Parts: sequence; structure tokens; C-alpha cells
Amino acid sequence: MRRTVYVLTVFSTLLAAPLQVPVQAQAPPPAIPGQQRSGPVIQSTGMSIKVDDPTFRAPDNFVFKAVFEINAGGGDSIMVNAQLTSLARFLNMHVRHGYPEANVKAAAVVHGAGWPALLTDAAFAARFGGKPNPSRALVEELVQHGAQLVLCGQTAGARGIRRDELLPGVQVAISAMTALSVLQADGYRFNPW
Repeated sequence: MRRTVYVLTVFSTLLAAPLQVPVQAQAPPPAIPGQQRSGPVIQSTGMSIKVDDPTFRAPDNFVFKAVFEINAGGGDSIMVNAQLTSLARFLNMHVRHGYPEANVKAAAVVHGAGWPALLTDAAFAARFGGKPNPSRALVEELVQHGAQLVLCGQTAGARGIRRDELLPGVQVAISAMTALSVLQADGYRFNPW
């Protein structure tokens, strides 16, 4: 019995002791060579990696026009919508590699579960436990730099989203299908990433 008490005492003491982690294990992982976490266009996100002397390049004066589908991740109350960060990366990496910002155009059609990313902080907080919208700053930056963010009207209607709950600059279409059709007819190419 004494031995059992002794073993339990030693074991509980070990559990209560602070864990000593070698300093080497606490160091951050090394950065990827040429990696840039954001910028030069969108500062809040949009990681890109510098590619030296690419062997495939767009022709001079090429105008990039890409439309992205945002249909997930909008209700996360901690993380920025990962699908929206693709727009930031698209803008940042092309401008970083020498394409004029005026020639890099991005649009997003938002439906399904992506809609909360477009809400004001107050509207997001009312629907998601009192927390502000973690995607707000990114949405504001994208709109400021000319990205079109279009919410599906069917999604808005089905979820009771009022116009005054949307961040400034967010547009509302009859449907996501409508917005995709119009943007593609205007030369925007669907980007699956």
C-alpha cells in the first residue's frame, strides 16, 4: 500500500511540474525563400512566393480577369475566410511580379456558406456569438482595390440577410448563377482556386 501511495505521489508531482521544452523546439519554422505574407496590393493577407525568371509569362499588357466562387468558410468567428484570401493572393502575386494593378481584376461570387464574410461587424456579431467579422478588413481592402464582391440574392433571401447588414461595396445579384454568367460574358474567367 505504501509503495502505491509513493508511486502515485511521484506521478502526481511529475504531472504538476512545468514541462521544460528545449529553446530550440520553440523557434518558429524557417520561412520559405521568397515568401511574402501580404502585399503589395492587399496588406491584410495574400501570401505569395517570388518566382525568379518564370519561363511562362503572360504577354505584355495582358489583362487578368478572374472570378472566384466563395461558398464556404464565412461563419468562422476567428479565421479570415480562406477562399477570399485567394483573391488577395491573385492580386498580390501578379502585381509583385510586375503586372500593373490596373491589369489585374478580380471578382467573387459569394453564395452557400460564404455569405457571413460579407457582413458588417455588428451583423456578424448578432449572428455569431458577439464576435466581429474576421474577414471585414480583407473585404474592405478588396473593394478598395476594385474587386467586385457579389452576393447571391437567393442566398441572401433564404438567410434573411438585409442590405444594411452588408459591408459597403458588396453587390447583390438575383443569383450566383446570374453573377457568374454576367461576369464570364464580360471576360472574367472562372478560377477554381
